[in-house]
Amino acid sequence: MTNRVPPLRQLAIGSFAVLTTALTFGATVAPTAALAQSGAYYRATLQQPVEKRTEIIRGGTFICSGTVCVGTKARSRPELVCKKLAGEFGPIASFSVAGKDVDEETLASCKTEEA
Repeated sequence: MTNRVPPLRQLAIGSFAVLTTALTFGATVAPTAALAQSGAYYRATLQQPVEKRTEIIRGGTFICSGTVCVGTKARSRPELVCKKLAGEFGPIASFSVAGKDVDEETLASCKTEEA
């Protein structure tokens, strides 16, 4: 004895699953507006403008456009994140972590070789 689900019901269940997955995935992959206006964990000002692009840096998602970069919390120390960010997007003029600017020594270390 088999428990058969009608084809129309299978289609409805499958469609719902695909729609739910697409909406959930879209909300997690495209946080541009939310990161730009709300509490981005990292915020950097670049010395030179760049075209808008998104990069994964040390586990954090960074969105850079013009001279501004914002990012989610990464799995490395801020110094390493800053160095890697500079390596990907160019020299950094300022860098803040959780709303607080880093000290001059940390900012200077961002300008050295890439991590």
